[in-house]
Amino acid sequence: MLQADIDELNKLVTTLKDVATQVDGIVVRTTGDQITAALPGCTIGPACAQLGEFTEGAWFRVAERVRALSDLVYKSANLFAANDEQFRLMLDQMDFHTRGDR
Repeated sequence: MLQADIDELNKLVTTLKDVATQVDGIVVRTTGDQITAALPGCTIGPACAQLGEFTEGAWFRVAERVRALSDLVYKSANLFAANDEQFRLMLDQMDFHTRGDR
């Protein structure tokens, strides 16, 4: 009816959730912290640790945005499915038929 491919939208939801999980799993902070331990007294270590923290935080925010997109697609797919079903029920109530249906 509305020509929205609900199955494809749901596949996209699954893909987006997987991408978000993978992006959220990117670990940057550990390497920066190791540099600090490997070079005690050197000012580059704390800078690397801070950079790692900021970079990992940025990846986390990307993952959260992808999750938010996944949620929107999921809600849209459900809305399309509900509206398509509601539209079909309204047509049935009006006893609507296309040519050749009678």
